[in-house]
Amino acid sequence: MKQLLLILSILALPCLLRPTAALAEEPAADMQVDVGGYALHFHIVKGQGTPILFETGGGDDARVWRDLLPSIAQITGATLITYDRPGFGKSGLDPLRPRMVDNTDDLERALRSLGYDGKTFLVAHSLGGFFATLYAARHPERVLGAVLIDANVACYFTPAFMAASREEDERKRATFKDTRPGLYVQYGEFPHTVELMRETPFPASVPAIDIVAEKTFGNEGDEQRWQACHRAFVDTAANRQSILAYGSGHYVYKENPALVVNAIAKMYATTLDAPSRQVLLERSMTYNLEAANQALRREAQQRHSESSLNTWGYQLLANGDHATAVAVFKLNVLLYPASANTYDSLAEGYEALGDKAQAITNYQRSLRIDPAKEHPKDRLRVLQP
Repeated sequence: MKQLLLILSILALPCLLRPTAALAEEPAADMQVDVGGYALHFHIVKGQGTPILFETGGGDDARVWRDLLPSIAQITGATLITYDRPGFGKSGLDPLRPRMVDNTDDLERALRSLGYDGKTFLVAHSLGGFFATLYAARHPERVLGAVLIDANVACYFTPAFMAASREEDERKRATFKDTRPGLYVQYGEFPHTVELMRETPFPASVPAIDIVAEKTFGNEGDEQRWQACHRAFVDTAANRQSILAYGSGHYVYKENPALVVNAIAKMYATTLDAPSRQVLLERSMTYNLEAANQALRREAQQRHSESSLNTWGYQLLANGDHATAVAVFKLNVLLYPASANTYDSLAEGYEALGDKAQAITNYQRSLRIDPAKEHPKDRLRVLQP
């Protein structure tokens, strides 16, 4: 399958289906798995058939998938495996084994311990695309299919790009040394990761749906190069399909969960026998009927909501209209003064505008409301070295 540009207008609530007699909710389990010197944390929703393994983006842990899992479990009935990579969430970290191959070795050790080292299906976002690629390249006979969500492709990270971003990456890395060990290691190892991925193509034998966000960067030149690399990835094999997620930013599964749920359902259906495939498609149809109905309700609820104003402000930032973005963020603060997120966004707007003092002031206001919020802490460490 070659390039397909798909507009999916449904912006559904991520969990829409209710348990039925035909498909009861399966219990979820959290567990620590010793991989030698430290433990990896897993969150697993029990099901049947081929399990689905989720790979998060850089800086994220398994919690980012939680809103999406109920719908996927309802439709596929599969076991869903999410985990925190070393140094993130509740997982430990071995500083002597920091590289991507080490992380993947430890993941495979954990999966063997859990009994999930057979056939699998992959879902990966952003940096997780590199990890999914390495896993699939190691075990092409095990991986029955994959859905990649604005995933990293080595083509984009050219030697020139890596050289140009080295100084900024090192500056960012330094801010994480004492506070976010996973990110500190991740930034340090990224050049090695890219070198490895240039030599490790995604197996042509594994079918994949490649979802690409329309607005990953907010910069036309970067967007074009990113999308061109994804087109090249899809063109490499006939069993790959490209979906352009119109209007969506990098976190497609948060902004347009129905698109991602349907892509997973479609690809997962190809791994089933005919009777099971028919059951899955019927569940998927039920999901979409409810999604279409909920979309109208959600649209009405979100008009002039904190979330909609915040999204509008970031769209303006992405288009370079920093002054108008700050005005929108100010309105959001006025309407929702008890929200730490509105001050955090306003501070980002002031940063883009070049007003360091106001940025610092509003990051501090955000932290007074929510002292645990990580983003303003990270930015204040940069702005107040």
